[in-house]
Amino acid sequence: MTKTLKSIDSPLPDEKKRGALPWIIWGCGGLFYFYQFIIRASPSYMTEELMQSFQVHGLALGALVSFYYYAYAPMQIPLGLLLDRFGSRRVLITSCSLCILGSMMFASSHTLTIACAGRFLMGVGSAGAWIGSLKLATLWFPADRMGVIIGATMFLGTMGPFFGGPLLANLVNYAGWRQAMYLLGAIGTLLVIFMWVFLSDRSPDSPSVSAEAQPPESILKSLQKVFFVRQVWINAAFAMLMYVPIAAFADLWGVTFIQDLYHVEKPLAASVISCVYFGMSMGAFVSAYFSDRIGSRRLPMMIGVIGSLITYSLIIYMPGISLTIMYGLTFLTGFFFTGQLMCFASAVEMVPVSSSGVVVGFTNMVVMLSGVIFQPFVGWLLDSSRRMAQDAPLHSSIYTLQDWRFSLTSIVICLVIALFLVIFIKETHPKMGVLHKHGKLKTKWKEC
Repeated sequence: MTKTLKSIDSPLPDEKKRGALPWIIWGCGGLFYFYQFIIRASPSYMTEELMQSFQVHGLALGALVSFYYYAYAPMQIPLGLLLDRFGSRRVLITSCSLCILGSMMFASSHTLTIACAGRFLMGVGSAGAWIGSLKLATLWFPADRMGVIIGATMFLGTMGPFFGGPLLANLVNYAGWRQAMYLLGAIGTLLVIFMWVFLSDRSPDSPSVSAEAQPPESILKSLQKVFFVRQVWINAAFAMLMYVPIAAFADLWGVTFIQDLYHVEKPLAASVISCVYFGMSMGAFVSAYFSDRIGSRRLPMMIGVIGSLITYSLIIYMPGISLTIMYGLTFLTGFFFTGQLMCFASAVEMVPVSSSGVVVGFTNMVVMLSGVIFQPFVGWLLDSSRRMAQDAPLHSSIYTLQDWRFSLTSIVICLVIALFLVIFIKETHPKMGVLHKHGKLKTKWKEC
C-alpha cells in the first residue's frame, strides 16, 4: 500500500471528539445544494408562462433555460482548483450571492437577452454547490464514508424540487413567475447569512496548504493527475449520459409532458415530476449504503442504468398508463438514477486526495453538458415533430403524444449508450485497494 493510498484511506484524527461539527459544516454546502436545485429546476414549473412572456417556441425556450448549463459546466474545473487552493467558505458564499443576483435579474427581465444573462449568472453561482459540498466531505470525513456523504448530499439537494416544486408551481399560478423568482432570491439571501455564520474552510485536524505556500506547478500537476487517467473520462461520460433524463425531462420538459399527456393543471403535473426527485432522495441513501456494503461502485451503476432504461421506456412508449402508475414510474426513474452518484465516489478514488476538487469538478462539468446539449435539443425535436404534423400554431405549448415520443427517444438512446460504457468502468471501491502511480489507476482485491 503506497503512502498516497494511506492518506486517502486513513480516518481523520480525533473524529469522535468533533461530534456534530462535521455535519454542521457539510450542512452549509448541502443547504446550498438544496437551494440551487430549486433554481435549476424552476423553469419546468413556468414553461408556458416563459414561452408566452418572451414569445418563443420549444427550441428557444430550451436554449434560454440551458444558459444555466452554459455557465455551470465550464465553471466546474476552475471552481475545483479554487476549492483546492482557497477553501470552501469564500467560494460557496460568493457562489450563493451570484445565484441571488441571477434570480433577481431573471425575474426583472423583459427581453430574452437579459433573461439569458440572469440564467447564466444562476449557473455560475450554482456551479460550486455540489463540488463544494463534496470537497467539504473530503476534509471533514474519512474516505470510507464518501459514498454515504454523497448520498446524503443528493438527498438534501433533491428535497429542494420535491418539496419546493409543487409550491413553486402554485406560486407561479397565483402570483406569476416573476414573483416566484424574486422569492427565490430572498431565500438565497438568508442562506448567505447562514453560511457566513457557520461555514468553516477546513477541518482543524486536516493539514492545509495555503495558496501562497503551494508551488506554481501544483495546478498543472493536479490537472495532469485527472486528465491523464482514461478511467476518469469513461466514468464522466457514463455519468453525463445517465444525467440526460434529469436535465431534459425532470428539469425542463417533464411537467409539460404530464400536462399534455393527462390534460391536468400544472400543480398536479409538478407533483408527478417531483416524484423523480423523491426517488432520487430515497435512492441516494440506498445506493450509497449498497455500494459500501458490497464493496463496489460499479454494480450500483449497472443496476441504475438498466433500471432507468426500463422505466423511461415504459413512460415514453407504453400507452394507457394511469396517473397513479405514473407517480410510481417517475419515482423509480429517480431511484434508479442514483446509481450514477457512485461515479463521483469512483472519480475521487481514482486520483490522490489533493486533486479531489479538480476531479469532481471535471466529472460534474461533463455531466452538466447534458443540459447544454439536450434541453434545447429535445425542444428542437418537439418543434420539428410539430412542424411535420402541421396541425398546431408555432407558439402553442400543447404537443401531441407522437411529438413527445419522437423527442424523448433521445433519452432512451443515451441510456443504451451508458449501458455499453459501464462495461468498461473499473472497480475503485477502497475495499478493492486503489493505488495511484504516475496518474495510472490500478486495483486489486484485499481482504475486508
